[in-house]
Amino acid sequence: MKTKKMVFLGLMVGYSLILYILETYIPNPFIVFFPGAKLGLTNIVTLVSLLIFGFKETFIIVTVRVILSSIFAGPISYLLFSVGGAYLSLILMYLVSRVKRFSTVGVSIVGAIGHNIGQLLVASVLVENLLMITYLPFMLVTSLVTGFFVGLVSQFCYSKMGRLTDSFINMR
Repeated sequence: MKTKKMVFLGLMVGYSLILYILETYIPNPFIVFFPGAKLGLTNIVTLVSLLIFGFKETFIIVTVRVILSSIFAGPISYLLFSVGGAYLSLILMYLVSRVKRFSTVGVSIVGAIGHNIGQLLVASVLVENLLMITYLPFMLVTSLVTGFFVGLVSQFCYSKMGRLTDSFINMR
């Protein structure tokens, strides 16, 4: 792996961790109606990385972010929820991004939905009750809102990265 690319991947991990920490300080308007709902700001970095690098490098970024953010968060259950949500989200965003009909916002919404499904599946396993998945319709409402927001921000960031992204696309 070229040094320039490795540095950029490290920066993307750093950005995602900063967004993760920043998100803990932002008051969440959804928390009253949907406990556990978050904005998902780290998905901005995931989506932009997916657009620039592709699946393999984004998988590395997500893995490092999940491990480090779980260390910051505390209990091992945070790691399990992060793994369930982040990887399902990444896989779905990658698959949907291959379909030309989906915009960046559409890919982001699918990723937000995947993240919620992954976390609810982990919750169902942890509490040994598949009925946890009945919370999904409520979480889908937040997925639409947060996925739309993350998609817009990702689209803006990606378009502003212009020449930088062109040089990295050749490194795939």
